Amino acid sequence: MKIYILIIVVFLSFSAIAQNNMEMLWQECYGGSENDLIYDIEPTENGYLVFGESNSNNGNVSNNHGDGDIWIVNIDSTGNILWERCYGGSEPEVPNDMITTENGLFYFWAWTASDDGDVQSSNHGGYDRWIVNIDNEGEIIWEKCYGGSGTEYGGKLKLLSNGNILTYGPSSSSDGDLPAHYGSLDVWLMIITPEGEIVQNEVFGYLGHNNVFDIVETNDGGFFMASKTIMTGGMIQGNHHGNTDVWAVKLDAELNIEWQKLYGGYYDDYGHRGVLELEDGYLFLASTNSYDGDVTGFHGGFADIWVVRIDLEGNIIWQKCLGGSGSEHAGTLHQTDDGSFVIIGETDSNNGDVSGNHSAQGYSDIWMVKLSESGELIWQECYGGQMNERIYKGVVKKSESNWVLAGRTSNNSFDVNCDLHGFEDFWVLEIEDTSTNVIGKIKNENGLKVYPNPAQDYVVFTSATHGVAWSHPVSETKVTVFDFHGRRINNPVIYYMDNKIVWDTKEVKNGIYFYKMEMEGKVVSGKVVVQK
Repeated sequence: MKIYILIIVVFLSFSAIAQNNMEMLWQECYGGSENDLIYDIEPTENGYLVFGESNSNNGNVSNNHGDGDIWIVNIDSTGNILWERCYGGSEPEVPNDMITTENGLFYFWAWTASDDGDVQSSNHGGYDRWIVNIDNEGEIIWEKCYGGSGTEYGGKLKLLSNGNILTYGPSSSSDGDLPAHYGSLDVWLMIITPEGEIVQNEVFGYLGHNNVFDIVETNDGGFFMASKTIMTGGMIQGNHHGNTDVWAVKLDAELNIEWQKLYGGYYDDYGHRGVLELEDGYLFLASTNSYDGDVTGFHGGFADIWVVRIDLEGNIIWQKCLGGSGSEHAGTLHQTDDGSFVIIGETDSNNGDVSGNHSAQGYSDIWMVKLSESGELIWQECYGGQMNERIYKGVVKKSESNWVLAGRTSNNSFDVNCDLHGFEDFWVLEIEDTSTNVIGKIKNENGLKVYPNPAQDYVVFTSATHGVAWSHPVSETKVTVFDFHGRRINNPVIYYMDNKIVWDTKEVKNGIYFYKMEMEGKVVSGKVVVQK
């Protein structure tokens, strides 16, 4: 019997303050005596799967196959290890991404040069795209190599609304699973079934270097991606600005180009990790060191995070450079309930937009930034020690005020306070905004009771204060429901009766769902499990 732990998180939107007041709830370091590099974290029913690469075979790490393995650590909600496992063969495996499905299975993507050990699906040559499906105990369900005789580099996975999986990243092959090849490095998009069968397969690019760090499935069934290009020609059309431009592409459901546009200045601009679809267009993150063309506000260092908001036709609504005199790189992008945006990445600056960096010169901190809906900086905060703290995709947003970050660390100082095992360890920490003390206030004065949980046919929302009605008609309460992956559920069946709101779940699939309620001028959210 599965035991579900109900986590109801209640929050308010952050106020516009210069700097956040985050409290670290817990932190842990994981690794061995060699380099252990973290890439991602995914929530489970009672904790998290932490995903990365290990070169160790001691400390927390066991049964490493060879020259760098994929290492997955299953931890509980406060960081205690439940199990750990290495995946790979005798050659290097480099991790990229992990996703969770609604039925509790996990998929990870690495690139591998092995053809032994756990890699039993026949490497095509060079580095292949290696996709592995595991259960919640870490056992391999299936694994498969995709690629050609060249090199298929790192990329990501995206669970689609129809249950299939989009895989995307750069490729240099012209054979094998690749349907085409245009230049030194192409964008390769491939959609597979949950069992690993290829259902769609397209390559995008021209003679130069093209790459993609992020893509989003759009409400019309298509896709939007922010890639890169060094030249125009072939399928790449537009006004090229300089060395490297952001190549933004809107695709339909069949992966045909609907429209495309180039953005940038004279120097290097390319799409990075972070793409959102908005009601009136898109928001994407890029890296830039330009100060002309489409780019204004560059801080003069090696690279800024460039935030660009465009309309549905690709016209720029606003753009902003974030950074200082050093180098900034994006990790993940999130939209908050008040329409603002939170960016989590890394910085080695301590001026410009950046303050509170703990690192010595040349090293980086994890950097968290909140922007308003119109692109104004609301607050920023650095997390780290004296040496390098870095982050890729490793973020779980538990609520507006509660985050779990999975980065890497190399020094026990300042924010880093855990037992290091070697040169670089996995560093996982949970942080919470304590500046407004809103959690207790809402529970006591405007409390919400949600039952049953787990639910079968219905979920009831009512006042947690027995015998006391809400101070306004419940029919005025707006209820929004999202699935486990943050996708909004269209037209949930909601009934309003007396002092209760009822969500009819008879036709809802089993899984974990999140709700958001706008009640009495406040925003309340939480998590509920549907289990039939």
